[in-house]
Amino acid sequence: MEGHKQPEQIKKPFLRVTLMRHEEPFYKNEGHDLTDNGAAGARETGKSIAEIIDPEDELYLLSSPSRRTRGTLALVAEGAGLEATPRRSIKALRMGEIRDMGRFKERIKELGDGQGKEGIARDQYTDPVYENDPSFIEPNSSKKERLYRSFEYLLRWLDSHQEADGARVIAVSHFEIITHLIDDVFGIETIGRYNAPSFGEKIEIEGYHTESEDKVLLKVTYNEHQKVVHFNRSERSIEIEEELWWLTGYKLPSGCSPINSW
Repeated sequence: MEGHKQPEQIKKPFLRVTLMRHEEPFYKNEGHDLTDNGAAGARETGKSIAEIIDPEDELYLLSSPSRRTRGTLALVAEGAGLEATPRRSIKALRMGEIRDMGRFKERIKELGDGQGKEGIARDQYTDPVYENDPSFIEPNSSKKERLYRSFEYLLRWLDSHQEADGARVIAVSHFEIITHLIDDVFGIETIGRYNAPSFGEKIEIEGYHTESEDKVLLKVTYNEHQKVVHFNRSERSIEIEEELWWLTGYKLPSGCSPINSW
């Protein structure tokens, strides 16, 4: 890598976030609202998270207000041995708002039974009606704004609590919220499906300070995909810039370049 010098020490992230979709639900809004498979998956996720938690981590457990996200978070905490850690519901992480349910059901009927969840998700991404008619359904731009607003508020809280440098956040939300981060960072076409993330899937995010107070460097990992981007705090947006991976000290796998690893 001509023109670049490897940093003497790999930078340490000041923030680690596990952002996940709730596990498989019943959609009955009762109890934790998870199927047996969903409940088991949440506990297993908790066990895997327990293996990477540092004793010095400042832990924050967040979810949307829905039963299925709160239930997922509670069982993740149980699996991780974090039952005593306070959990907080964040309204901005709530599911997308369907404002005309009758019209939405008609839309699903028009798509046909063979479309499934993937077809419904593709329709919401590609048809302009979902962005241009807020009387029907909450626009995608609004859902993305809520996600990034939540992230900015988290950063502001950390700014005011210097002792929280080294925070670890576990947050549970809904696919129609999280998917906008996946799209902005990787491109939904690169992922190969619109219904992403699936039940229980996680996005791992590491946050690094930069010389600019207005930008945070993020290393984002989703399944086999990994990319380093900037989060612009004033605009609340993701910025893609070449060769940012170098700033984290992240070592690429042998034979990979910054381009083909993206």
